[in-house]
Amino acid sequence: MTKRIPALVLLCFSSLALSQQETSEQKDTVYHLPPIIVTPTQAIERETPATFTDLSKSEIKSRYTVRDIPTLLSESPSVTTYSENGNAIGYSYVNVRGFDQRRLSIMVNGIPQNDPEDHNVYWIDMPDLLASTGSIQIQRGAGSAFYGPPAIGGSINLLTNPFQPEPGITLESMVGFQEFGDSSKSLPVNVQKYGVAVNSGLVGDRYMFYARLSKIRSEGYRSLSHVDLSSYFLGAMRIDDNMVTRFHFYGGPLEDGLAYVGLPKSYNESAVNRRINFSYWEYDSTGKNVGYAVPQKPQAIENFSQPHYELINDWKVSPGVTLHNALFYLEGSGYFDYDGDWLPYPDASGNPTPALLWFRNNVGYSPAFGDSVFPTFVLRGYVKNKQWGWLPNVEINHGSGRLTVGAELRFHRSLHYGKIQSASELPSPGFDPDFHFYEYNGAKDIISLYGHEMFDLQDDLTLMADLQLVHNKYTIANEKFLGNNFTLPYTFLNPRLGLNHNFSDTWNSYISLAYTSREPRLRNLYAAEDAYFGATPQFEATQVGGQTVYDFSKPLAKPEQLLDVELGATYSSSDAHCSIDLYWMEFTNELIQNGKIDIFGQPVTGNAKRTRHIGVEFSGSKTFDAIMLSGNLTLSRNRLVHFSEYDGGGNLIVQDGHPIAGFPDVMANVRLSYTNKAFTGSVAGKFVGPFYTDNFKNQDNRNDAYVVMNMDLSYDFPKTLGVGVTVRGEVNNVLNTLYTANGFGNQFFPAAERNYLIGLTVGL
Repeated sequence: MTKRIPALVLLCFSSLALSQQETSEQKDTVYHLPPIIVTPTQAIERETPATFTDLSKSEIKSRYTVRDIPTLLSESPSVTTYSENGNAIGYSYVNVRGFDQRRLSIMVNGIPQNDPEDHNVYWIDMPDLLASTGSIQIQRGAGSAFYGPPAIGGSINLLTNPFQPEPGITLESMVGFQEFGDSSKSLPVNVQKYGVAVNSGLVGDRYMFYARLSKIRSEGYRSLSHVDLSSYFLGAMRIDDNMVTRFHFYGGPLEDGLAYVGLPKSYNESAVNRRINFSYWEYDSTGKNVGYAVPQKPQAIENFSQPHYELINDWKVSPGVTLHNALFYLEGSGYFDYDGDWLPYPDASGNPTPALLWFRNNVGYSPAFGDSVFPTFVLRGYVKNKQWGWLPNVEINHGSGRLTVGAELRFHRSLHYGKIQSASELPSPGFDPDFHFYEYNGAKDIISLYGHEMFDLQDDLTLMADLQLVHNKYTIANEKFLGNNFTLPYTFLNPRLGLNHNFSDTWNSYISLAYTSREPRLRNLYAAEDAYFGATPQFEATQVGGQTVYDFSKPLAKPEQLLDVELGATYSSSDAHCSIDLYWMEFTNELIQNGKIDIFGQPVTGNAKRTRHIGVEFSGSKTFDAIMLSGNLTLSRNRLVHFSEYDGGGNLIVQDGHPIAGFPDVMANVRLSYTNKAFTGSVAGKFVGPFYTDNFKNQDNRNDAYVVMNMDLSYDFPKTLGVGVTVRGEVNNVLNTLYTANGFGNQFFPAAERNYLIGLTVGL
């Protein structure tokens, strides 16, 4: 007999046939399993009018070793990355077209990953996830994901699919070595990775199981910036005649040393200084030299764990109807200990700061404490997040196209508090060591409805129409000591239209028009963690009886709105691929960096009345037998149209026409690869043009252009007694370029010097 799992429209680009001998009937049983899981947000070449890049499972396998997810994405068009500790193992960040990851929609298996309050993505909470990832799609432009976090700069969707048709065990070990220009010693071991993965193969004609455990350790490049990452991924799949159900459980506890404060630009050229890790520094009166600096404390560490639970079901209800459901839950909890020595210090005029006054009044300072005696503090910030949700949709094939109708229900709850973890001198004998100097509960409810139509106007012409209605609601509750509690709703309607025309079997073009809106992040409304040293709610306020009264229905930070036009053409054949994409992104109230950072090292943002981003992206690849040449180039112009900002002296500066901080105008990548049966080797180069790190066109606050080259190779030994062995190696920053990959204001983040990695993989 022959059993077939129907090709689910939402699940499969292709099928994998497995044969198994049935002892009872002595006939082949053929199963069609989805090697590439596809979610409704996935774009399809020559069909979806969108600008996107796919990374296949083979590309991920050949390029991924140990570094964070942003590093793997860094060769895609218009993508730049950086890490706080320099070696891309720990806190790493990705930008698309210059837009930071807060303005990207990040998903795993179609499940949103952006923090609902902060909008950020913490890749460090997903260690070694790439080892279990089957494909990645990067879509560029507005509205590219029609649910989840609003896609301002684009969206990134990782699809895990580690299941294999045959049972097996994979063992992995890697070791990395880091060059330090200030040392003549032999190369120190800087990175270690160990992993084991087990695949069950097909069990009982219905089930497949997968488990992976790994450990990654690194000392970091900058001092006191170590990471210790444990990871797990457990998966189970059930295959029915018209249904596939998957369960995923992944995450991993971590510890890392904090390195979120950048360095003076002048430190980049010194092999010693560029590795320094300050908790605070400032220039002297000349503005050229560091006048005061505080080294990072070894006690400044973070401990956190965020397990993810996913239940995903795809049901082929009928030949024309497919139902997709995803249920998820995640719960993250942990703390970060940071330097608080600044608390008891007076300001530059010798007057008590708001933080000092607050601690005197609420924590119990003795009268002399803080004025003449300066103790050392380590403060602890604690965070606990819970998020759960349901993402249902139904796809209907109506003959002339496909209609997808769906909903998004997500609910987020959090607890934040801070306390004194340790101090050289406590404020008073009766001080409560568990006293919380800030504490509040955060919440966000997200409900949306959407429709997505792909209509075949004719055989070679497809119309796409999207419409999303989304309602978000922020809440801050139970804020102790200050009582600034509020609820603030936002409602948006986001449409998108597009056309794709296939001129021939090799050429197609598309055009899309999208409008999208996004609410500010919670810290744009109220930085409640900072209230004890002066932060106030950013809402309209009046004075009543000598008291400030806030109107929590009128926030000062406005939602940003984007109108995005995308036009592209693609040529694709068996041995060549090339594309050109043009975009015009017109913003109202774009939330841009102002060159400053908050107490936790994150860039401070504010609304710009009008901004504009225009650009052109080229990409292509060509195969010559065993050699492949690929690359891409982005040329863009990112400017403030109407924007004014106060400088450090309180002067209002009109910045119309200035470049926007953080946006390079030129980016390029090239890779030359050679593959010959068991051997694979490649050389890759990346160029990122200069960009300003503030909006004043200050030449001192400009990240200089840089070129970085990397090499990798691998060799698969012939199997012996069913055992396969792969040896791989890589050299990063081959030319040993001293460069900074990003910056905010006068703080810059150096990238590691030349480093090496050797790995061994054994398949049983």
